Amino acid sequence: MSSRLGILGGMFDPVHNGHVAAALSAVESMDLDLLKMVPCHIPNHREQHQLSAQHRLKMLRLALRREIKLAVDDCEILRGGVSYAVDTVAEMRAGGNWDQIVFVLGADALNGLPQWHEWRALLQACHLFVLGRQSHSIDADVALEIGLEKRRVAKPEHLFEAETGRIFIAKDFDVELSSTQVRELLTKGGEVASLLNVQVCEYISHYALYGCSTEIHSESKLERQI
Repeated sequence: MSSRLGILGGMFDPVHNGHVAAALSAVESMDLDLLKMVPCHIPNHREQHQLSAQHRLKMLRLALRREIKLAVDDCEILRGGVSYAVDTVAEMRAGGNWDQIVFVLGADALNGLPQWHEWRALLQACHLFVLGRQSHSIDADVALEIGLEKRRVAKPEHLFEAETGRIFIAKDFDVELSSTQVRELLTKGGEVASLLNVQVCEYISHYALYGCSTEIHSESKLERQI
């Protein structure tokens, strides 16, 4: 079987359990050998992040410490400047012996694909695995522009019948959780322990991030070696 790499980019500000669930769902659905979660340096299509890249990177490493098929890749942070998916895919392909690369994104991001930097080149370099939500639909104009009808496959395994350019939409993935919601809860002192990895909770408390001034979780101590 060909070697398969997944890429999930994002701010991860902070990384939450929904991010990890999305990554694991993609790994299982496509039988990936590895999925790399890539925190961006500066996003091209969103507001500036609140935390430094290093804080976000350290929290992501904590969240994935026990995951066998998930890894953290800091290539966009090291590259600096605005983060573009097409550059990241090219770097992954050049730096590893991967037969197939799949870029994982949400349905809301797919609707913005025509505004992405060199989006056509991106589709020439990889497949897309779209984490759909029941509350999101694909805009008809976007579907027409990106050629969704001819690119879309019914099952994730059908992605790999071509080298690049295919799109699978996982409609049954419906985790309604965002980093914005988590940040708001942290700022207000709300309950977030069930939404975050234990060590991520402790990291946030330790450094008083997002305006958090109280202990979130106390079952284990923050490990110093990150």
